[in-house]
Amino acid sequence: MNTRNVNEIFISDGAALGADGTNIAAITSQLSFVGGDMVANAGAGKTITTDPILYVVNKLANGDLKRSFPIKGVNVSGYEAEVYRPAHTEVWAIGHNRLTTTGTIEVANLTEYNFSITYKWDKQMYSERNERLDINFISAANATQLSIATQIAALINGSAQGSAVAGIKTTKAVVVGDGTGVYGLTGATDYGVEIWSLEVNQFANTTYKPIRVYFSVHVNDASGFGTTTTCAQIQSVDYGSGTLEQISGLELFNYQFEGVLNRTKWPIPSLPQLCATALTQSGTLAAFTASGTIAEDQLTFSAAASTQLPAGSVIVLDSAATNVTYTIKYWISTTVAVLTTVLSATVAAVTVAGKAGYDTINISINDATHTAGANISQISNKEITIASPAIIAGATAMTTASTASAAIKATLDPWMASTPAAITGITV
Repeated sequence: MNTRNVNEIFISDGAALGADGTNIAAITSQLSFVGGDMVANAGAGKTITTDPILYVVNKLANGDLKRSFPIKGVNVSGYEAEVYRPAHTEVWAIGHNRLTTTGTIEVANLTEYNFSITYKWDKQMYSERNERLDINFISAANATQLSIATQIAALINGSAQGSAVAGIKTTKAVVVGDGTGVYGLTGATDYGVEIWSLEVNQFANTTYKPIRVYFSVHVNDASGFGTTTTCAQIQSVDYGSGTLEQISGLELFNYQFEGVLNRTKWPIPSLPQLCATALTQSGTLAAFTASGTIAEDQLTFSAAASTQLPAGSVIVLDSAATNVTYTIKYWISTTVAVLTTVLSATVAAVTVAGKAGYDTINISINDATHTAGANISQISNKEITIASPAIIAGATAMTTASTASAAIKATLDPWMASTPAAITGITV
């Protein structure tokens, strides 16, 4: 349920804001603020004494200007920001768990094993009933942890949800061990299966919410798994914040407040968007380098990197040469990351660049309106979202806010502090 009367989104390309003293018609930057006098108002230190009303303005690709409803200082009720956070996948382990470095599979010969995966994400038809993948198999006559793990992975990948089948692929599984080399299988004594969710239907044409697959895994201890087999969640799914899918969906959703009411019905209109189609890429990150071995899915950093590059981050290795892109599935430690795919080449102390989406800034307004007849006053809730690239393109750190994010904060922080609500500043 949408409790806002009007939602609007304005998107920055990361560049500096429109300069002070520029008439609104002369604005060239993609994002600007203007005052009630329609003069560009990008400088820091503004207050509602000098600027009782602000507007947010986007310059569209065709040169037209999109202006927000008036943000009246006396009616502002909220001012918050959320720093970009990448979305990441659901990950589970049956048996050996590479995060905890513990776990085992109970072995029994010619015995029936049973486990299930319950899928909890919203399906394309928005079913309310969870979908359940239930798998039974008989272990080998001379079963081992490795043979059982191999059966589990093959059955998951070959199922209707698995990565090895045609159509929508939601789940992938690999056999892992507590040894060395590829997936830790060399010299392993304990084995397991690592199961994770895949991305499906991103930037869906007829939906607004990004789709993220998530599930839970359960082994039946009344079957061959017994009571000693371990089954645990390594990482829960996270939709992230400020991803391209989210900002694109919000931009399309908010078109309804401009009169576009049939975007999910045929014929689907083609609407112009300011949301970027690619993440902003940093330069070489100064704090660390990375090393890894071909065909392995682990990357070791020379210093702690998990803060700058949390799970789900898209990274670029050796951008000056091979420029190969990978996604971090989860972190084993602050310096060791597990990737969603294996390395295509051995890398030794290579440079690392990161990619980021948008910081989001939300402004909430409560405007009083009057109804007809008895002239009763009621509150009209409105909200403006400003999306600004989270980093400066080519920056040497992922923790440095973009020029636009810093300028937006410098403009709005003192203005918000001067409102009757005396709202404190944001962090970007």
